[in-house]
Amino acid sequence: MLPGIYRASGAELDLITRIRAAVLYDPNAIVVGDAAATLGWWPQRAASTVELAASGRRPDGDGITWCRRSIPIDLTVDRGDVRFTEAPLTVLDLLPSLGGSVIDEALRRRAVTLTQLQDVFAGLPRRRGDILRRQLLEDSRDEPWSEAERYFQRYNRELDLPYRHHTNYRIALPDGTIRFLDYALPDLMLAFEVDGWEFHGTRAAFVADRAHDARLAAMGWQVVRFDAVSIFATEERVKETIRAVVTARAALCRGLR
Repeated sequence: MLPGIYRASGAELDLITRIRAAVLYDPNAIVVGDAAATLGWWPQRAASTVELAASGRRPDGDGITWCRRSIPIDLTVDRGDVRFTEAPLTVLDLLPSLGGSVIDEALRRRAVTLTQLQDVFAGLPRRRGDILRRQLLEDSRDEPWSEAERYFQRYNRELDLPYRHHTNYRIALPDGTIRFLDYALPDLMLAFEVDGWEFHGTRAAFVADRAHDARLAAMGWQVVRFDAVSIFATEERVKETIRAVVTARAALCRGLR
């Protein structure tokens, strides 16, 4: 597996086996990237190979790669038999390869806060990919839970609508159910929902969403839904629709006062 490190014939060559081999070779190595996410806050990432940070050059092995890098000890997690980067640094490391979706995943799992990401980023030395990291952190200021929500929030910022907004807006339905609206303008009692297949792609989810929409309508709210495909493919049309809906809703609200 690595010079002087072998595995028994027939032994499974999985992530844990690779990590054990690497740590035997260099006890001070720190697991980074996908493998760190798998070990820490995102087990479903299910990395099968491992990248490790070390103080000097190390030979790569079967599914084992190294990077020469110094990582502050306070940005790592020590499990006794292995050390890996903590969630905020792991997310920042993965941004160039995974894009904003890794921020969304970490926020959704409550593994990080946006403030933690910003603070860790500010304290790191400059490195390749920082322009992208800074842009994605800026795009995340309204804490989207999906890439489609990220784009939708950006569109709204670019429209600069004259109404206060809230993302992931908490509202209690008459039956006591708590609902979180993707993007709400409370002064207009107007909400926009972004439907992605991952979270809305089952019949049960479809039915539940419409039932919630009906209850919100009974409370005076208007809910407008966009599918993720449209968000990505028809930016200008989505913006035009948002502007038109907000204008019409504002006029209606003025007429009722």
